Amino acid sequence: MLRVIGQVAASYIVAEGPAGLYLVDQHAAHERLLYEQFMEAFERQGAVAQQALAAQTIQLGVEEAHLLMANIEGLRTLGFDIEPFGSNTYVVRSVPAILSDKEPIGVIQGILEDLSKGNKPGQERIEDKIVKRVCKSAAVKAGQILSLEQMQGLLRQLERAQSPLTCPHGRPTLIHLSSERLEREFGRLV
Repeated sequence: MLRVIGQVAASYIVAEGPAGLYLVDQHAAHERLLYEQFMEAFERQGAVAQQALAAQTIQLGVEEAHLLMANIEGLRTLGFDIEPFGSNTYVVRSVPAILSDKEPIGVIQGILEDLSKGNKPGQERIEDKIVKRVCKSAAVKAGQILSLEQMQGLLRQLERAQSPLTCPHGRPTLIHLSSERLEREFGRLV
């Protein structure tokens, strides 16, 4: 069980545990939690979509438009409702509920950017790439000040995560400094 000590650079949670000191990347940790929650909910009931109060339009280049149409079914499966609305223009009617407070146009542009990097054999499925982008967009950001309760809640959830040591993209969520290493660093142990 980790005890929150504070926050460094509005990006890292400093916590103490029985085995020493932990620095937790709040964005990577929250991204991991959102990914696991999204995947669990998706496996149980499919995607939960949030209807937009007002539909938004997105204008795309020719290549982006082709990429969007090639992946439209995968996007729909995950909770996006996007329809053609003229030449290379699309209407966004709903997004996954996890993105209800985010700007959908920026998220869709990020997804298209990720998809444009290709899906080579042996790499993850397109839907998984999209879910990872959705979670990255929805997670708390580096530079965001969190309350003590928010930090503690994030750590409690991370302790229960299936894969707490990395974000969905493989970056570490935390760094551990053992009590022994701290003692060595301060010259208490030789």
